[in-house]
Amino acid sequence: MAMIFQSRVAVFCCLGVLLLAAGLRAAEKPPGDTVVYHMEGKNRVHVAQCRRLPKDPAERAKYKTMTLAEAEAKGLPLCSKCPGSDTPGKDKDKKDKDAGKFDSWVNPPRDEAQRETFKPDARAPLVALGSDGKLVYKPYTDKGDRVLDWSQCGYRRSETPIPHVPVVETLEPLAAEARQVGTMKYSVGPDSRARIQEALDKVAAKEPNAEGSRGAVLLKQGTYYLEGPLRVPSGVVLRGEGDGTDGTVLIVDDGNGTGLVIEVGTPGAKMEEVGTFVRIADAYVPSGSTHVTLDDSSSFKVGDFVAIKKTVNQKWIDDLGMGERLQHIRGGKEGEGKRPWKPESYQFRVCRQVTAIIGSQIVLDAMLPQSLSDEYGGGEVAKVSLDGLAREAGVESLRLVSNYDTSVTENKKDTNFKNYRSGIVVMGASDCWIRNCSVLHVSLAAVKVDDDTRHVTVRDVKCLEPVGPVRGGSRYAFSVGGGTLHLFYKCYSEDGRHDFAGGSRNQGPFAFVNCLAVRGEQSEPHHRWGTGFLYDRVTTKDGTLAAINRGDSGSGHGWAAANSMFWNCDAKSITVFDPETLGECNFAVGSAGKPLEEYDPKGLVYANTRAGYWGTPKEGKHFGYALMGNGYIESPDGQVKPESLFVQQLIDRIDEEQAVRVLEEPSSPHQEARR
Repeated sequence: MAMIFQSRVAVFCCLGVLLLAAGLRAAEKPPGDTVVYHMEGKNRVHVAQCRRLPKDPAERAKYKTMTLAEAEAKGLPLCSKCPGSDTPGKDKDKKDKDAGKFDSWVNPPRDEAQRETFKPDARAPLVALGSDGKLVYKPYTDKGDRVLDWSQCGYRRSETPIPHVPVVETLEPLAAEARQVGTMKYSVGPDSRARIQEALDKVAAKEPNAEGSRGAVLLKQGTYYLEGPLRVPSGVVLRGEGDGTDGTVLIVDDGNGTGLVIEVGTPGAKMEEVGTFVRIADAYVPSGSTHVTLDDSSSFKVGDFVAIKKTVNQKWIDDLGMGERLQHIRGGKEGEGKRPWKPESYQFRVCRQVTAIIGSQIVLDAMLPQSLSDEYGGGEVAKVSLDGLAREAGVESLRLVSNYDTSVTENKKDTNFKNYRSGIVVMGASDCWIRNCSVLHVSLAAVKVDDDTRHVTVRDVKCLEPVGPVRGGSRYAFSVGGGTLHLFYKCYSEDGRHDFAGGSRNQGPFAFVNCLAVRGEQSEPHHRWGTGFLYDRVTTKDGTLAAINRGDSGSGHGWAAANSMFWNCDAKSITVFDPETLGECNFAVGSAGKPLEEYDPKGLVYANTRAGYWGTPKEGKHFGYALMGNGYIESPDGQVKPESLFVQQLIDRIDEEQAVRVLEEPSSPHQEARR
């Protein structure tokens, strides 16, 4: 899909911005008693007139104030954009800095996005309720590419509620006095790690039932002290008696800035290829397809798990602008540090199960999250084994608390608060779950679902009071790090950077549904071609949502998202961009937020600048709504029906009564009300 917008920005507008900037720089330096603003962790301050300082009073209140003289005494100069500043900016002495470096191929970036008139797409609506009450889908290309079906995300395809596994082992907290250690936040008590792990391993040694379950280990109400992490094996559930302060509380020490509190899965387990790859015969497989035609299907049978691999070539990378162009967006010294994408690093694999074979065609259990095209290298299929993966394992009704050093206050990337990076990490696992848990004081994620995983549900989980640097590599509260077909439902995050996030090369579908972030920043598929993300009724009133080309950010993050959907979300801005190859797009449909007089297009400016789109047909536009970009945008001024795309897709597939059983499972007697 290609939505082409012609640039209407006149040359004199750019010239005016440059002249204004020059005038500001020519102003006299402010006197020493001038009030300036400083954000903790930054090495610059701002005067009240600085365009980098937020206009919103609530945002500005986050800054500390001092005089300019006090700031300079602390080694904090005015930022390069402040009127009267003599601080060198990135473009100062550009010719000298860029000598012998990469030339820029793109138009100079602008600091602002002018408001454009929104024109609805002629194909709207792409998804709508039909006369029979079920969803009707329109393709968005003449090749048949369509919006994905996310309803198969989650434990057992979200077809059945998560089970309440019977308890077979019960532990009580140890009765002993805790002691304070240095400046750590929490006291340290008798170590319960070994006896909890022993109980988990004891249950893991039992014979599984027909569903693969072995039983639950119940930790009775109270506080347990752990000097190290736990692992929940296949078929075992670790359960507490509530995630509140009066429930089952695990205080975990010895994090030392690394590691995780609880691992769910089989260590080292992989989705291993056990057969030879067979080429896909189709010249084009649309996004959203559930079948492919092979050169020879004789080596496959119904029930096989397979890896569908997109074998991309250099043309795909170049057409996306992810090749040498990454080094020439800003050029110079900036370009030198960017790494163009290489075909060998982008051979995408996604795991599916064969449900039928019709001649040379194999039918798959879930949609493919991106297209396959001969033009871009086509694809191939091989059998994989999931035998080593953990199944029917879970963590429930616990409060996980990472101890940390209260004396640490720095905001550097390598600052060590002596806490844990993540609360719960799922890896090497299929059909597993995390529910009704609270995770406190980790620096990265409350829950991360990592590589070699399939059909994991994370629901009713809270990420509270994170501790760690507020900068890159930290505070990704609920994170997809690998696998496919995961569901995050009714999760809560506070003070995150990327509250609901995806990582590099993630192959969906993945769904974040009815999730809430407070004091968050940007939730997004974060970098390097994450496909098939759904953000459905996600609320982040303090933050933003994005599915964009992050261009030369970092070492070359590039296209972060494809075929990702924001449905009836509520955020300060929702930015979607259209990838530059046929068959992929990003979508923003409906807005659940209260209409505002002004919307901040900062994310749009960022995307246009980092991707080098200013003044080109790919420039993303601001329409005066929260929804902006050059991707597919529908109903930017209000909600659409159905209220939840995921819920309606699930109802269409398994009927409303069963969908209610799955999504609105009864609370346990100890479950604390959602914050």
